[in-house]
Amino acid sequence: MGLLSLALVFGTAVPLFRSDAWWIRIFDFPRIQIAVLLGLTLAGYVALRSYGRLRPWEYALAAVVGLALVWQLISIAPYTAFYPREMSDSHAEDDSNRISLLIYNVLYDNREVAALRNLIRDNDPDIILLSEPTQWWLEQLDGLEDDYPYTLLHPQENHYGKLLYSRLELVNPEIRFLIEPEIPSLRSQVRLRSGTLVTLYGVHPRPPGAKRPEGEEDGGAKNDEGDEAEDGEREDTDMRDAELLLVAKEVSELGDVPVIVAGDFNDVAWSHTTHLFQRIGGLLDPRVGRGFINTFDTRSRLMRYPLDHVFASKHFLLVELRRLPDIGSDHFPMLVVLDYDPGVAAADEEPQPDAGDEQEADEVIDKGKSNG
Repeated sequence: MGLLSLALVFGTAVPLFRSDAWWIRIFDFPRIQIAVLLGLTLAGYVALRSYGRLRPWEYALAAVVGLALVWQLISIAPYTAFYPREMSDSHAEDDSNRISLLIYNVLYDNREVAALRNLIRDNDPDIILLSEPTQWWLEQLDGLEDDYPYTLLHPQENHYGKLLYSRLELVNPEIRFLIEPEIPSLRSQVRLRSGTLVTLYGVHPRPPGAKRPEGEEDGGAKNDEGDEAEDGEREDTDMRDAELLLVAKEVSELGDVPVIVAGDFNDVAWSHTTHLFQRIGGLLDPRVGRGFINTFDTRSRLMRYPLDHVFASKHFLLVELRRLPDIGSDHFPMLVVLDYDPGVAAADEEPQPDAGDEQEADEVIDKGKSNG
């Protein structure tokens, strides 16, 4: 039990180091799982104390385990139903300022196109944002433009393609490469039915710990099987963090305008980077006070994390936030429905930057750009 205790305490403490090393940042993810194991370990110490005498060092270790459990619970508590909601509920009946988004990482070699089409039909979103689509996916979704005439289409063969379909008008849509030449993101204004323009960002940076192919060029290096090569070094989080924080800086510079940022962040809701992203951009997380809503991994009930996100500025209220059924990917789709309400700006307090946040963000962005 002593070795397990030390391992769990290490897994709790190591993310406190402000490092972008993948083997440190990966411990941001399993906070729920570590908290459960810490609780069981602490219960084990209590049971041992009931049946016999613990040695002094075991009392000390049990105390450290208890502190680690408290820290983990504090980290994940905002994403439970017991916590105050960061984004208020909407009760508006008028839908002229409403926008619904279906975001989904399709998994590049997933072939369940019919399931996705059925999901789109059943949920009828205004906007569909897809990550990881290849040219094959684009061809199989042919005809979707009949119902979603506004599009921004950039399939790729390296796990980082993006497809955007919208029944709301897109204004000045563009694909951008903010940090890495093979990792696209998108930006567009979206005209609501009322005529209001909302700025939409779509992101999907690299995950920490992924193996980066050596000599990767635009579009992504491939091996003979069509998968990413496995001979590269594992990816740290410097470029992921830089892309997210660069978007956050852009959002803050837009001023008092409605903004939505959506996609597969490859980061959990409770990480330092995601919180910094929120504070820099002044963006609200509809998950807070409503639940974890874990979207990855569909293949494991025990190891699931909230990686797919929709963040919005203080101009929005939440109508609906729902994880949709598994349709073949390693990610669950997610449906988010928001109401733009120009009179709600004071109802929800937007996150504010702490002292040093701007400097930290600038340093992260500069490092990411230099390595990209």
